[in-house]
Amino acid sequence: MRVLIMSDMEGVSGIVTWSQVTGGHQMYEEGRRLYTEEINAAVRGAKRAGATEIVAVDCHGAGQDWSFNSFVPELLDPDCEWVAHHAWSRYTDMLETGCDA
Repeated sequence: MRVLIMSDMEGVSGIVTWSQVTGGHQMYEEGRRLYTEEINAAVRGAKRAGATEIVAVDCHGAGQDWSFNSFVPELLDPDCEWVAHHAWSRYTDMLETGCDA
C-alpha cells in the first residue's frame, strides 16, 4: 500500500501561537519539532496498517526561505520519503497514479 501524507503546521497538536508556525520567529523551531513528530506518528500508523511506501509533503508556507521547508529532516522516520521546497500542488499527481491513501 502506498500512502501520501499532505501536511500543514496549523492544527498540529501543541501548536497554539503564530510564532510557532512563522519562519524566523522565536518559537518556530519548537513548532517544526512538533510538526515533524506528528508526521512520524502518521508514518508509524501507516506502517502498522501495511504501508510499503510513504511520502510526506510539507505544505506549510512559513514565509521566506522556510516556505515548504518546515520538517526537521534528522528527526523524520527513515521509512518516510519527504518532499520540501516545492509547492504542494506539484505532488497531487500521485493521487491519480496509484496512491492508496
